[in-house]
Amino acid sequence: MTAFPGLKDEDIDNILAYVAQEQSKPAGGAAQGAAAGAEAGAGAQDSGGNSLLFGIITLILAIVAVILMQINSNLNKLAAEKEGHEHAEPVPFYKNKAYIAICIILLFVVGGYFTIQGAIGLGRQQDYMPEQPIFYSHKVHAGINQINCLYCHSSAEKSKHAMIPSENVCMNCHKAITEYTGPDLFTAEGKKVNGTAEIQKLFDHVGWDPNAQRYTKPGQPIEWVKIHSLPDHVYFNHSQHVAAGKVQCQTCHGEIQNMDEVHQFADLSMGWCINCHRTTNVQFAENNYYSIFEKLHNDIKDGKIKDVTVEMVGGTECQKCHY
Repeated sequence: MTAFPGLKDEDIDNILAYVAQEQSKPAGGAAQGAAAGAEAGAGAQDSGGNSLLFGIITLILAIVAVILMQINSNLNKLAAEKEGHEHAEPVPFYKNKAYIAICIILLFVVGGYFTIQGAIGLGRQQDYMPEQPIFYSHKVHAGINQINCLYCHSSAEKSKHAMIPSENVCMNCHKAITEYTGPDLFTAEGKKVNGTAEIQKLFDHVGWDPNAQRYTKPGQPIEWVKIHSLPDHVYFNHSQHVAAGKVQCQTCHGEIQNMDEVHQFADLSMGWCINCHRTTNVQFAENNYYSIFEKLHNDIKDGKIKDVTVEMVGGTECQKCHY
């Protein structure tokens, strides 16, 4: 870890006491964010599941209708024969114009449904989990060791981008931590991971010799594979959500503190974002960003409205995300 010769023993004791105090606090924010993320994900899954269910029910009803029509035709023939009336031979199924028309309509409906779903899903990659050059476990860092997200992604509350941390941020800890002694690590396929070997990959990238305790060769950047991507015409600002909106990381990224390998939790579709804006209440308390909306605060105080959603402060205006 980087040395700070200017620190006195008293300063170090104060830092250690602060760390111990923060660790003793319950992780209420993370739990709240995880619950919100799970609720948003459940809503999206329910919507997709209902669409599929309705499609299956429609198909079953269509098949039942065709069968009933065939039964009706056969019963009419039997009744006519019993009464001695002449009855034309029923047209074979594959030559019956009504059946052919029904089949064509069904094909158009089913084909159209899957075509629309495919078009809507273009560019979306929910549950995408690429293999990274180094096995980095958020569960170990953010979960077990309780490292704050903003320690590594320091620009999330100050910039448009959350930023992938540079290697020197990793080395702040791993100059001292050269081997992995935590619980066993496994890939999504169930393959066991050697944590110490993964730390060595970090050292190889930055050119650090843990035995000599110094850098012995030029470093090379780690080519992390990007997971969360938005179209170029969509504007998303992390700081506006994290600092002004007080949105927890787990709302969009899922229970990141429980992921060994990170995957895309939400589909990040326009509908998903809009629904969040329609239901998320604005966090006014100790939030100077919203001081211009004093009228809404007074309306709540006077009982004119119950609460304020993001939509009410312009969260569903097109130019907020597309400009």
